[in-house]
Amino acid sequence: MAEKKRGGGFARFMAFLIGGAIGAIGALLLAPRSGKETREMLKERAEELAEEGRRSYEEQRGRVIDIASEKGRELRSRIEEAKERLMTGVESASQTIKEKISGGAEKAEEAAEKVEQKAGEEAEKARAEKIEEQAKEAKEEA
Repeated sequence: MAEKKRGGGFARFMAFLIGGAIGAIGALLLAPRSGKETREMLKERAEELAEEGRRSYEEQRGRVIDIASEKGRELRSRIEEAKERLMTGVESASQTIKEKISGGAEKAEEAAEKVEQKAGEEAEKARAEKIEEQAKEAKEEA
């Protein structure tokens, strides 16, 4: 809808210029004036049209600047929102990784404790077997 509004302003401006030119030509053809008077009138009309063209240009320029500024602010806002979402995602992923690493470390400690306990049990069994073997040998010798 905004595009129609912008296009409409330009179309009105062009219609105004064309209408002014047609009016000036009609005035020249129908007005009973001398050449000097006609030239003066044309000069004044051309100056008026030029001034109206400058005003219209400045109006349109101001609108374009306003629209561009607004779109720039919207874009900056969207970029900031995307940046915040990205940072939140990165922080969440980082936290998940830390939790998994921490959980893995705990499991590794538990496994190490189990291995140590099992090694102690096996060492105790080996000592008991060695003592039994030595006791048997001692009985056999005696």
